[in-house]
Amino acid sequence: MASRARFRGIKKTPKNMEKEMLANSQRLADDPSLVIPKLLEEVRRSPFAYLERGLDKVQSYRDDAEKLIKLAGKGDQFVRAYAAVISLSASGKLPYLTTANLPVGPVSFAMRGTVDREKLIGLQHFDDPDLRLLAYWDLAREDRLHIYSTEKGLYASISGPKAPEEYVKEMMDNLPYRTVEGDCGHDRPAVRIKWVSAGKEVRVCAECASDVNTAQHLMARVAAPDPYDDLKVSVEHRYGGGRPECHGEFATPPALIKRYLEGDLDDRGLIAEHVKAKGEWMRSRGLVYILGQECYGRDGEAFLSALKGSDQEKIALRAVLALNVPIVSDQNQAGKVIGELWDQHARVMLNAVCDASTADGVLGMKELTPGQMLSEACRAVREREALQDLPRYAGLGPVGQLADGLARSYRTGGAATMLRIVERTEKEHLRRAICYAFLVAVNEAQSRKWQFSKEERESGEHLSSPALEMTRSGGDAYDQALNHLLHESGSGETAVREP
Repeated sequence: MASRARFRGIKKTPKNMEKEMLANSQRLADDPSLVIPKLLEEVRRSPFAYLERGLDKVQSYRDDAEKLIKLAGKGDQFVRAYAAVISLSASGKLPYLTTANLPVGPVSFAMRGTVDREKLIGLQHFDDPDLRLLAYWDLAREDRLHIYSTEKGLYASISGPKAPEEYVKEMMDNLPYRTVEGDCGHDRPAVRIKWVSAGKEVRVCAECASDVNTAQHLMARVAAPDPYDDLKVSVEHRYGGGRPECHGEFATPPALIKRYLEGDLDDRGLIAEHVKAKGEWMRSRGLVYILGQECYGRDGEAFLSALKGSDQEKIALRAVLALNVPIVSDQNQAGKVIGELWDQHARVMLNAVCDASTADGVLGMKELTPGQMLSEACRAVREREALQDLPRYAGLGPVGQLADGLARSYRTGGAATMLRIVERTEKEHLRRAICYAFLVAVNEAQSRKWQFSKEERESGEHLSSPALEMTRSGGDAYDQALNHLLHESGSGETAVREP
């Protein structure tokens, strides 16, 4: 589509630019046919005949700057623009320049007469294959032409899209990807563009695709009522796995192709949106399990085996599978799949890993993500199970509280949780010795021994046997191990169990 120019202030003309623009003006004054496209068909009457007559009339005043400026104020806009441009060489100097902000960057041009600014830019820069096209959009739409701008000049078709060989070569040679005859060669989901009149195809896979829009690249120098009517765009995609449930023809939705051709999607985005739409289509057809580009048909066990995640996550998802719910995700991460299913199946997944009361509590933690809620539910269950056979104590002393806290933290959260208590414990000899005893018991002492004095390490090693027993046992054995540790430490404390 035509890019509308945005304009800003005037500036003085640099000498080198003045010389170049005056030279272009002189070339057009000498030969107005430079701005008339060459027809690609044999015709009895050229659609540009009226333009040629208008340009010839203007050219007859090529040396009269004042008359040319008057001609730039009336009649056909294209002819006006031509009069304005050749008036520059007639006057021998440039006025102040105005700058237009275009997609290709800022472009300077000289104001003359009352002329459409885009036509002024196009003709003042008629030797630039991108900028010159600005002058031809209205012409292409009104006369239903396809006008092609190449490095060497302009071509026009009056009978629909008919890309000239020179244009096709330039666009294919400058594809923004490494290809062999337009194909990147990778067996992955890909955008495929058939260029009908050129007899060419461009195919770019999801791995190679970038933020480029290849359709817009191919038609970048075409002015036409619809520059993209020469292209047939689709996305090729098939799932791996060879499952019969995963076969079926799915055409790229027309709405996606429309967004792509309008520039709302790039190559990468078109492929991604197609795969997403196809996933929804697959889901709508019935029971199926898909992860990324791999389809497992109705084989729930194969689906679960392919997932990357914890045992608890897979237990939660197995409960959803029991409902015969189709699952389509673009990744094989269990946490992501859980997040996608959470709104409809949160209670089912939580009930698979915890009791109803715990599930109620977790669902109230709105600040957590679905994956975090599930983890919190599993943690609460582990903690309850780990502590249910441990004695409760009334009035433990400070050393007893530390030892009991270290054992319980290890039982509920492992070494990482216990280490957080060790790191927060004040640096007092007996308390440090108790900490070292538990580090020895859980095989975490070697890498941290430098943090303890020789006396703390010796005392801790002596106390490591009852500490180890506390990390393993429950009931009476736990109670005996705690009291043994308190006695051997010389703390003078006794652990008294609650009735």
